[in-house]
Amino acid sequence: MARKRSSIKGEEWTGSEESVPYTPYRGTFLLLLGVCALGVVAAGFLLWYVPTKGLGNIHPALPYVIGAIVLGVGVFILSGALVIALAIVRGKDITPSSRCRGLLVKVFLPIMVLVGGLLKIPRIKIEKAFVDLNNRMVRAMIRKGRRFSPEKILILMPHCIQWDDCKIKVTKDVKNCVGCGRCEIAELVSLSEEYSVKLFVLTGGTVARRRLYEFRPDAVVAVACERDLTSGVQDAYPLPVLAVVNKRPRGYCMDTGVEVQEIRRALEDLLGGRAIAA
Repeated sequence: MARKRSSIKGEEWTGSEESVPYTPYRGTFLLLLGVCALGVVAAGFLLWYVPTKGLGNIHPALPYVIGAIVLGVGVFILSGALVIALAIVRGKDITPSSRCRGLLVKVFLPIMVLVGGLLKIPRIKIEKAFVDLNNRMVRAMIRKGRRFSPEKILILMPHCIQWDDCKIKVTKDVKNCVGCGRCEIAELVSLSEEYSVKLFVLTGGTVARRRLYEFRPDAVVAVACERDLTSGVQDAYPLPVLAVVNKRPRGYCMDTGVEVQEIRRALEDLLGGRAIAA
């Protein structure tokens, strides 16, 4: 199956007619966010209301204490959902981004996936919107003045980006690549050297977690499909991850691609636009 692969710096990678288009599906995500926020608050209210009489028998003030806690948690969840919803509607980041990102990753996303499954909403719609929103939240952190040193940044690539019949093993060392131009690995090696950041081609999530444990980075640029990016961002939290969805001209897990310029943009965001001579 023919497709266009760019080995020339600056030339756009177009894929083939079978490439999967990227659409964030923000409306679906916004709907699920509202349903889940209200559901969590309603469940908290019931957990307070049902045992109220029993709590009053222990101490008259206890129902009010528990009620105040439930109310506080409810206000926090609803205000977080409102901030995230405004970020989606306005198309830009709203502070406090880091706190809302934790609420999104650890609370809302798992519930939204569950509710989405019950409502027969394709999971990929939720994942696309999550990846888009996560990236905007991470970039909001950067715009507040946070910068990262190149030695504390990792680029993590899936092994399926390598041409399927290639005989060169790059999962051990990306510099084994001979630069034939059939995939983007040679360009990515050059990019990692230009910015002095570490690049790894990985065979799965277990290896990715091992790399994070070994190198203890401060930030990650990760490429994968929506499903793997979503689980990876969850596993890596609170580590900032700029996620780039791969190109899939032949479907999942075979001869995938990546827009190298998206990786460059992510690195420049993290480094404040600084290219480092190797």
